[in-house]
Amino acid sequence: MTNIKFDRIRPYLAYGLILFAFTGLPGCNSDSENDKIRIRWEGKVAEGVYVPRTLTHDLPDDSVGSLLKIKLVDSDPSFSILGDYSEDTKAILFSPIVPFTRGLHYEVVLRNERIGTFTVPLADAADAPQLLGMFPSQDTLPENLLKIYLRFSQPMREGKSDEHVFLVRGDSDTLRGAFLNLQPELWNEDRTVLTLWLDPGRIKRDLQPNRLLGAPLQKNAHYHILVSNAWKDRLGTPLPKSYAKSFVTTVRDSLSPLPKNWKMVPPPGGTTQPFRVNFKESLDYSLITECLSVEDESGRVIKGKWQAGEEEKAGYFRPSENWKAGKYVLRIRTVLEDLAGNNVNRPFDRDITDQNPDPRSTAFVEVSFLIAHPTPPKQ
Repeated sequence: MTNIKFDRIRPYLAYGLILFAFTGLPGCNSDSENDKIRIRWEGKVAEGVYVPRTLTHDLPDDSVGSLLKIKLVDSDPSFSILGDYSEDTKAILFSPIVPFTRGLHYEVVLRNERIGTFTVPLADAADAPQLLGMFPSQDTLPENLLKIYLRFSQPMREGKSDEHVFLVRGDSDTLRGAFLNLQPELWNEDRTVLTLWLDPGRIKRDLQPNRLLGAPLQKNAHYHILVSNAWKDRLGTPLPKSYAKSFVTTVRDSLSPLPKNWKMVPPPGGTTQPFRVNFKESLDYSLITECLSVEDESGRVIKGKWQAGEEEKAGYFRPSENWKAGKYVLRIRTVLEDLAGNNVNRPFDRDITDQNPDPRSTAFVEVSFLIAHPTPPKQ
């Protein structure tokens, strides 16, 4: 990833800087912790706020939810944050449905009058999210590239990719509508990997969007994927810098991956060294770890972990236990794709009017390999 200036795409970015000053609690001069508005933390998440009874002593218990409100400072008076209230003799705990955002200032309002404020502090710089990688990782890609993956160090705010990810041709032209605007977005379970689809309707040459708008990428052109540092993680902390990946496009890829041509590199028996598969082309970053498995000759699945290799042209499988000498099978789900969406059974850009399934289509294909006996140590 390289550094690209964002000057030319500023018309499409929403920049905002709001400066706040912390406001003390009016009418409350006690130094007691029981007299202060306090944030309730769960790890690094501001999941609630305690409002002391000294500020709400005349509030009827059955009116807490209707008379006591938590709002953003200077927000619309009619808008209050949704959440739940719980009470004890010393304080009322308000727990928002969505945790409070780092760096924002909030006010506590009783009967439409502000009784105090609190600020959720920004996270430490060491806790800021990082963009760990953009995939495909190589810098030469087919003009019919289908997907891009962004991998972050921690969960990010969802529904924001359209605001913070840009595709730029050359040094100036920001391409609008190149990515499919999916809502909800396609995140992995822990919200650290985002899948961005280039519009398939524009990639397939026999569809109307392709005829009207053309393909998102053109052959023999230079592009940049830009990720803005305005993107925040789920705790409200922004990326510490902007990121960019540059690449050039080459000819279309219309051929399916051929597992029979892959090169197997078995490790020695008696070790947990990884089994390596050379695909001889770049495959889909995410599907590499989802579509491959190893079985022994009895059909038992070997436990372990897959990892994509250099430029996603190889896969590595490290077993949980030592390899035993014998015959093994690499089992491949045929939904495994290359960078253009061609899977093991069929190419992506095929005749959609042909409703007859390919008689050769299968759910899995298998390739055998052999683990040799460990070499005895020299005497």
